[in-house]
Amino acid sequence: MNLFFSQEKDQRGQPKSPGPAAVLIGWHSLSASGKCLFILLVGFLAAAFLFSQWERQQPLMIVFYLLTLLVAAGNYLRARVLPQLTARSLLADLSVKDSQICIAGFSFPGAVQKLVLGKQSKKGPAFLQLAWNGSELWLFPLDELPQVEQFIRQHAPHIEIVRE
Repeated sequence: MNLFFSQEKDQRGQPKSPGPAAVLIGWHSLSASGKCLFILLVGFLAAAFLFSQWERQQPLMIVFYLLTLLVAAGNYLRARVLPQLTARSLLADLSVKDSQICIAGFSFPGAVQKLVLGKQSKKGPAFLQLAWNGSELWLFPLDELPQVEQFIRQHAPHIEIVRE
């Protein structure tokens, strides 16, 4: 997960993860006490880096350590909100083709008898995962979970839905 060059494509052909703007969103997702703890931790680590290199008088190493710390802190903040930001509408991608459910052009194999529907946290996002191999996973907004479940029950009643 790179902070600056994050233009991987998902199965829908859209950028997989947002860039540096997500760092600010991650900052706003912290509670007031979380922000204080985060600032204390980053400040303590920065002071430790400065103190460890002060006697050696190597400004390049100090800059390197501080830059590394800033990138790590930014990645942490971005990772806090990444699932919510990458979840896209699944309802728009759901379809039925030749009596098979398709998601963004991916047809469920005939061997699918179970799938897992759930949510990653109370705030979301929701996910759909094929239980037969566990490799295909789609994230989508939490408010679409009932409609997605209804669509699957209506168009593929033979597939068992496991709720998590």
